[in-house]
Amino acid sequence: MKKKLLTVCLMLVMSLGAVGGGVAAFADVSLEECDLCFQQTANAILEEDEVNGTYIVTQRTPLYDLNLQNMGYVYSFGTGLGEGYAIVICDNGNYVAQEFFKSAANPYAQVGEDELCVYAHIMTYLKSVDGVICDIQTSAPISEESLELLREKAFFYQTDTNANLEYKTVRIEYVSRSYDVKELCQGAPEFCNEGWTGGCAAVAGGNLIGYYDRFYEDLIPNHSAGMSYQDLFIYNYEDEYVSQAISTLYSDMGGSAAGISEDGFKSGMKKYCSRKGLSCDFTSLKSGGKLSYDLVKSCINGGNPLVLFLNSYTVCSTMELDSYGYIYYQISTGNHVMPGFGYRNVKYTHSDGSVSDYKYINVSTGWSDPRAAYFNTEYCTNIVSAYKVNIY
Repeated sequence: MKKKLLTVCLMLVMSLGAVGGGVAAFADVSLEECDLCFQQTANAILEEDEVNGTYIVTQRTPLYDLNLQNMGYVYSFGTGLGEGYAIVICDNGNYVAQEFFKSAANPYAQVGEDELCVYAHIMTYLKSVDGVICDIQTSAPISEESLELLREKAFFYQTDTNANLEYKTVRIEYVSRSYDVKELCQGAPEFCNEGWTGGCAAVAGGNLIGYYDRFYEDLIPNHSAGMSYQDLFIYNYEDEYVSQAISTLYSDMGGSAAGISEDGFKSGMKKYCSRKGLSCDFTSLKSGGKLSYDLVKSCINGGNPLVLFLNSYTVCSTMELDSYGYIYYQISTGNHVMPGFGYRNVKYTHSDGSVSDYKYINVSTGWSDPRAAYFNTEYCTNIVSAYKVNIY
């Protein structure tokens, strides 16, 4: 029996009090998209018998990031189980139900009319009092040291994948340098996002499927994986058959305006491969809560690509001359999923005898520009998860 769609009746509760240093503006967050994301998520999660009648009566309040930029809304709603709440944010132009609890009190219920609701990360609720970020319970200001730690993993408002990027150039001077480099192929798959809302995980999965299509030709039917040249293998760009495969992955992963979860990514990859008579396994590349670069190297040296789940990250290119060089970074504060197809470990010896160790992963960005780049594993990033991906 087809599930009956629930009707959501929305009432807006505004927090418009003036704050010190100016009033936080609403900018470009779409109220309609937030409401749609909430309604789709409610219909996916709630059952009819959990709702009193056919209406979910909901209140919504603006939500802000640590920069006091409007990033979405917190929704309070009533069901047969009592009171619940949801948090919907705009993340890289995608509207995501970051939290949805059917039976839980709104953590922002006690925020005053002249205060702002601030959302740092999952289960991390704060408020702004006269422009100062404070503890939501005690109203005590958060220290600068604590704020810096929060910023390392916090969500920030962005309109789309390439919006609000910060560009930074780092100059390195050295007397010598050494390399440890390994690539799975000369030209890895570089498929990019062609309009799948919240679909960077599906695009990353498409690149991984595309890599293994060289060995299992039915993974992407009718698509030619690439060509061999001497001892090299160079992959082709996406075509209509790649787009069809990514669209299938998007569906298998549960893709929607709410994005794709890590579990959705893994289960979707397994489901897609199972149809082809293949298995897909994931092995963590983290140790002690951190990415292990030794495990990354072992993964690549063993012939397997990897996948990175990131909250804030950089991609970069480099230029090196005899005694100095530059790293050109693009820095993003958003979430992203990228596949890796190689590593590049560079050690620079400086004039004072000290050594700088740069640990890169060769990634396909999922963007149209640049399609491929280096990811510095230890610079302006929070690596949520990392896995070796094996399809067999």
